[in-house]
Amino acid sequence: MSEHQRMAARQPAARRRTRTEAGEVNTVPGIDNERELVTRLRRVNLDLLPILHELLRARSVTRAARAFNMTQPAVSRALRQLRAAFDDPLLVSTGREARLSSRAEALAEPLHRALGELDLLLRPARPFDPASEAARFMITTADYVTQLLAPILAAICTVEAPHVVLEFTEPGVRSAEDLARIDFMIGPRAFGETLGKRVGVMPLWRDDVVCIAAAANRSVPARITAGQFRDLRQVGFQAGRRASPDIRALLQPTSALETGLVCTVPNFLVLGAIVETSDCVALVPRKVAQELVRSRPLRIVELVYPHKRLFIDAYWSLAASGKRGHAWFRSVLGRAAARLA
Repeated sequence: MSEHQRMAARQPAARRRTRTEAGEVNTVPGIDNERELVTRLRRVNLDLLPILHELLRARSVTRAARAFNMTQPAVSRALRQLRAAFDDPLLVSTGREARLSSRAEALAEPLHRALGELDLLLRPARPFDPASEAARFMITTADYVTQLLAPILAAICTVEAPHVVLEFTEPGVRSAEDLARIDFMIGPRAFGETLGKRVGVMPLWRDDVVCIAAAANRSVPARITAGQFRDLRQVGFQAGRRASPDIRALLQPTSALETGLVCTVPNFLVLGAIVETSDCVALVPRKVAQELVRSRPLRIVELVYPHKRLFIDAYWSLAASGKRGHAWFRSVLGRAAARLA
């Protein structure tokens, strides 16, 4: 350790000094400063500071009492307490007028600023105004949820929140820590329940899994059992190479039936294009199937299987609940989901 470092280490934390690039010397705040501040604050009734401010402005006990709708004796008692706390007369009578002591004159401007800062600090936050405020929300979800929700959310924001930006990203949440890096994750309840207790949740809609087949593929009946599905060539959704079988089961309750996969893709909507031009079938949420059959020559095949129900929920880290506009956007998500019910 150099001599300079040993000398710095011997200085009390509250009095250590640093030099800026411009050559200015700053005192580094330390724990001693905080202790001294607490001691000084205990000597003063902070409720009296607004009265002191008015006394310094009006230079009159009578006018200060009128301003606070208080009795003159009550303000006089407050002034006595303030004089004791500051060890200074503050207001000095000179006949019918009063003048400020030197200490009072020095206090006037810092007190005005401090009360203004305290007002900002303690004032309740105003509600988020979507019509004028800007905000960005990141939503991680599957592509079909994006296709269902994004047009509705964008339409709502166009009318109500023109400065709000929506960012949809592909699924990547595996833990509560991952969830804390985004605003919302939308996915199956069975998976969301693994994220822990420090998570907010809002149910969005119910769904179930069906099979899709090419409209021209008449070898697939209108209803199909689990055994019949296993015997067919299949394409399926794969939630990333990192996804374990347990995670896949939570995301896709029918994944155990996909034993004859000849192709996997990371997007639900691509499955329709593959099924349309092949003899393959695929298992998808019903809302996905309904979207696909509107635009492609496909048909919905009902799946006879007990474990095909899906509950789609929105999840967020409780630490993000205080983000400006977060509560408003949760209400917007609920309204958008209601249109899909």
